[in-house]
Amino acid sequence: MSQRLNPEVLAGALFTAIGLAFLIGSFELSFGTLRKIGPAGFPALVAVGLIAMGVLVLIQGIRSTARHEAVRFFPGKLAVIILSIVVFGLTVRGAGLLVAVALCSLTAAFASRPYRPIRMAIYGILLGGLCSLAFVTGLGMPVAIIGPWFGF
Repeated sequence: MSQRLNPEVLAGALFTAIGLAFLIGSFELSFGTLRKIGPAGFPALVAVGLIAMGVLVLIQGIRSTARHEAVRFFPGKLAVIILSIVVFGLTVRGAGLLVAVALCSLTAAFASRPYRPIRMAIYGILLGGLCSLAFVTGLGMPVAIIGPWFGF
């Protein structure tokens, strides 16, 4: 395996490519103004951040002199990550954003070793709370924090 084709280079290239795709996709929407941001403003800002992070990781990977193992693909772990996204999609309307993010986090944790369910439950609840603050409270998204499945 080439010294220059290591996991950091691949990750940096992937981050940059995804960021560019989202940035190009945001050009079709209105950016708005600084006082009233349009529907493309926030996705474009996140895309630029992802591109910057991708370039930094790519440069770090190219400059790295450490020997790297061959890049390996784990289809089982990929399936678990995709399943966690499906779990989020199936539960966000009924269970609410807080519970859906916590369940998504717990499901995705099955892809890591060692599996630490208590730690991941705490992280999931904290992440769900931060997402609820950012998206529901901050941006006013019409999503329940705790959904109707729980009687709220």
